[in-house]
Amino acid sequence: MARAKGGKGKPNNTIAFQGEPGANSDMACHAAFPYMTTLPCPTFDAAMNAVQSWRIRTELRQNNKVDLIRTHVAICPDKEHIVEKMLGTTAEYIRIGDDIYYRKGNTSWVKGTPNGDLFFHFPMARPCLTNPNEPNAKSPGGAEELKRWISENMGDSRITRGDLKFNDADNCREWTVTRLDYRFQSHNYVVCIGDQDHLPRNMTRSQGIVLTHYDWNPSLVIEPPDMNAPREQIADMP
Repeated sequence: MARAKGGKGKPNNTIAFQGEPGANSDMACHAAFPYMTTLPCPTFDAAMNAVQSWRIRTELRQNNKVDLIRTHVAICPDKEHIVEKMLGTTAEYIRIGDDIYYRKGNTSWVKGTPNGDLFFHFPMARPCLTNPNEPNAKSPGGAEELKRWISENMGDSRITRGDLKFNDADNCREWTVTRLDYRFQSHNYVVCIGDQDHLPRNMTRSQGIVLTHYDWNPSLVIEPPDMNAPREQIADMP
């Protein structure tokens, strides 16, 4: 994400971005700040390479009510646990290597690959995770998905620098990203990027309808489920 230094309109000012010269981020900065010099900083790759585990929690809200909560945790490169609660129904998914377990509602655990309607459909990044049945030596597909998503947003959007937010753990800088959809309607989201590790902390999309919180390198344990667990047992958020 870009970072500007100095006042607007001064030709000697510099704007830093995460990436290499000539990348979409570079071109986006030139388009948004034509009076500034770009400074490439390939810190995103370094930041992602340092990630060993993560927790991503997403909420979908309608009319001031939470309709969906999804918590997705992972231990890189091939362990993940997802719990989604939507309108009174719970879906759960655990993957350890190539072994996949899932259940929905008051059903027993099933070992195998679920169909496409296990979870509500919306994009979800999977940084540093491999895909099932792929060797660990192969570059994690989730990291590439996240980079592609950021690159597409940076290249097609107008990016505005916001305030520095302070909390007990670390600080993050807010950035507002505005882009046009295929109908040429404007949409925006606000993402707060860590001031030290350059990783996202939280994101608000669609005027607060979608809220996402990121926790990087938490201590996690992901194990196979108890296949004999009672059907009525409700999953806890991991």
